[in-house]
Amino acid sequence: MYWKTLAILLLIASFSTIYAQTLRFEGHEFEISNVKAAVVDFAGEQVLKVERDLDKLPYENKDGKVVVDEPTFVKLKNLDFTNGVIEVKVLSRLLKTAPSFARGFIGVAFRIGGENDRFESVYLRPTNGRADDQFRRNHSIQYFSYPDYKFDRLRKEEFKGQYETYSDMGLDEWITMRIEINGKQTKLFLNNGKYPVFIVNDLKHGDNASGNIGLWVEIGTEGYFKDLEIIPEENNPTTPTLQLIRAFQPPHIINKTPYGANEKAGHYVQAKDAKIYYEVYGQGQPIVLLHGGLFGSLVEMSDFIDHLKADYQVIAINTRGHGKSSLGTEPLTLQQRANDAMAVINAVTKDSVTVIGFSDGGYTAYQLAAMYPSRVKKMVVMGAGALSPGDREFNFTAAQAEQMDSAFIAQHLRLNPEPDRLEEMFAGVCACYNKVTVGKEMLSSIKCPVLVMAGDRDGGNPVERVVSAARHIPRHQISIISNTGHGCFLENWQAVWASVMPFLRD
Repeated sequence: MYWKTLAILLLIASFSTIYAQTLRFEGHEFEISNVKAAVVDFAGEQVLKVERDLDKLPYENKDGKVVVDEPTFVKLKNLDFTNGVIEVKVLSRLLKTAPSFARGFIGVAFRIGGENDRFESVYLRPTNGRADDQFRRNHSIQYFSYPDYKFDRLRKEEFKGQYETYSDMGLDEWITMRIEINGKQTKLFLNNGKYPVFIVNDLKHGDNASGNIGLWVEIGTEGYFKDLEIIPEENNPTTPTLQLIRAFQPPHIINKTPYGANEKAGHYVQAKDAKIYYEVYGQGQPIVLLHGGLFGSLVEMSDFIDHLKADYQVIAINTRGHGKSSLGTEPLTLQQRANDAMAVINAVTKDSVTVIGFSDGGYTAYQLAAMYPSRVKKMVVMGAGALSPGDREFNFTAAQAEQMDSAFIAQHLRLNPEPDRLEEMFAGVCACYNKVTVGKEMLSSIKCPVLVMAGDRDGGNPVERVVSAARHIPRHQISIISNTGHGCFLENWQAVWASVMPFLRD
């Protein structure tokens, strides 16, 4: 009798582990929703095993319809997550009882709200990653939004496959999922890859949704999880919305405002074939900031934004292919850049604007004032001299850029909606400047006052060319900043500001 009683007690204890309403793993406490879960030994280490509980949520409903993309996860307790990073290692196997349509479904749910009545999810179908059928391969990664946008609706309606994609993966192998969530966008990185394999730009619950995080499985999956790490935005120095860096930024400089990925200030405008990102700060007379090319970003204009936003309306624009702006499909030209800037200006104000442009942004400023003289009332142009084909060979590559500043390029890849087009962007900018002419014809047509600035040690745009450009502009002023190179305002801000401030107020 004793041994029979003991056996029953042990059996009850075993089932209570599997069906427990909460469990602890890696220092986290989880609630269980429509799954069986337990901490188990796997190849000598403790991992979390999760399966869909068919007693609580059968395959089919009363009408015989298969029910999928449901709240079948273990959910962290007492967490309110909006933006940040979720990283976890996952491994899936097929249960012996798995139906024929099982694919090893495993992934992450996030922003779980209320009584699990809404959430977003990104998950994997590992059997598809190496299938012989290309159609199945194309469905290796999936996004869905519960309850209204499950996979079948996203696949069948007008969305044309943009919520699923291919990546190499297989059953019975550990896969590192890193999900970066920022507003309405999420990016998935697999196995510590440099580039995201999957991007969703319109999370269906919006950019202000918040909630919990869950480890998710579906029909036929024996899922395993380990090494869960959650980094909320405010604690994550690599999150694109926090402490962004400019190219070649000295380590002692801290950018307190995330210029270039600030949800509170960020906007988009469609400029013909590209989606242009910009941020707006302050109120007053509008000032447009145009950053440099290739290594350019809104962060490099942070001193200008900080000093201007108290008295002016500052409109800081990401050039196409840079930061959060898309590249578009047409060849890059200065006229195109000027039209992009004007699309942003028109979206913000009908007033004429002051423009401050650096390097590539300076050339765009010249073109903008030449094309739209009634809309530009004053300009500051830094590091942009007279230019014609043959003056300088532009052949810089993305690989060279990565060697020079890998941290900045990695940040760009995380921010940009088209990270796989980085090389294309570099090639396009170089092709543009190898053909462009910035000389008397353009510059003499600029009617507004222009302060032309340069560092006296600028190797790319020597002082002689900058002064030559200025001499063609009817209403020009010249300011040369001593002991500085191309980015004179980055090397000696006080001297640059001492020239810019009186010019703006004159």
